[in-house]
Amino acid sequence: MYPTSRPFQKTRFLHAYAERHPDLTRSVLTRVTTIGTKRLIVYLTPGYDMRTGGVIAIASLYRESIALRHIHGARVALCTVPGDPPFFKYSWFKNHNYILDLESVLRDCTQLDYLLIHIPAYTVDRVLDWLTSVSPTLLSKIREIHLNVMFMNVENIRGKNVSGLKRFGKVSCTTGHEAYTNAAWREALGVPLHRLSCCIGPECYSLSGYQEKESLLIVSPDPHPIKEKVLEHISQACPDLTIKTIENLSYEDYLDLARRAKWSLTFGEGLDGYFIEPNLCGGVPFAVFNDRYFTAPFADLETIYPSWEVLMEKITADIKRLDEPVAYNECWQRIYDLVCGLYSTEQFRENLRMFYRGEYTFP
Repeated sequence: MYPTSRPFQKTRFLHAYAERHPDLTRSVLTRVTTIGTKRLIVYLTPGYDMRTGGVIAIASLYRESIALRHIHGARVALCTVPGDPPFFKYSWFKNHNYILDLESVLRDCTQLDYLLIHIPAYTVDRVLDWLTSVSPTLLSKIREIHLNVMFMNVENIRGKNVSGLKRFGKVSCTTGHEAYTNAAWREALGVPLHRLSCCIGPECYSLSGYQEKESLLIVSPDPHPIKEKVLEHISQACPDLTIKTIENLSYEDYLDLARRAKWSLTFGEGLDGYFIEPNLCGGVPFAVFNDRYFTAPFADLETIYPSWEVLMEKITADIKRLDEPVAYNECWQRIYDLVCGLYSTEQFRENLRMFYRGEYTFP
């Protein structure tokens, strides 16, 4: 036991030290990242302790990209979006990802020949302004620059000046959903489009069956004009049902609820974490069909409704009807099969390998 526990204790000590001395650790990590570096990949992430699926997705991309150095030959850094305040580490999910300052990293990369920056779609215009301001000083000696827009939400990319990034080098987009990975979006954006998906799959979750589940409905935190009305309607019709909106929880505590809950309801994109993850934990999710995120087969599922009006009309009767083992398991399985057809960690990793090899879905 001793030979294996000693490195573990050393690692724990290093992470504890880093969290007590963030400025010093950031300086050291910046130096380690940049010394002698000729090829660099940067993932931009919000400089706030934001509890969003996008942050988890970026953390996964960063982690998995480090493991692919044999393909891209670069060091990989996680940096705050330019203009966000200095920020060192997310506290709401377990991770050892320390976040650096992009300008400091580039300033210390005196031998840089290749730079790839992954940009969250909602920050495209801000990053474009930043690139314009620093180009003469920080980018002028870099031979090859590649800017990739992480396209995970349709609303976040509408109206953004993606084509403006072309002034600085090669531009591409990677997607989080199958529904908008298509030739139409490739043409609209005017840059190569590649399907990445998310680093999730059935192998990441522990299933709990109907008999282990609680009479619990977990609800996404997304705002919606009729959210209060919908939840009050469910509460009155199903008085024995506990309704829990996911707020101010760690990711691990949220997953614990997802394993315990029979039901989930998302007021967000539809095919989002509050739909996918509860289902992968054995739960039955409810949503309104949104063709910007769901693929067509999801429209035929009995817990996905064509509108919020239809959901209001049917959801309580459907909860009562499905609340027995046979009906519940049949409903869950249909959803599970579709979700597993879209999401697997190995497919995600292959998609990421293809991206770094330049083998895009829509070149």
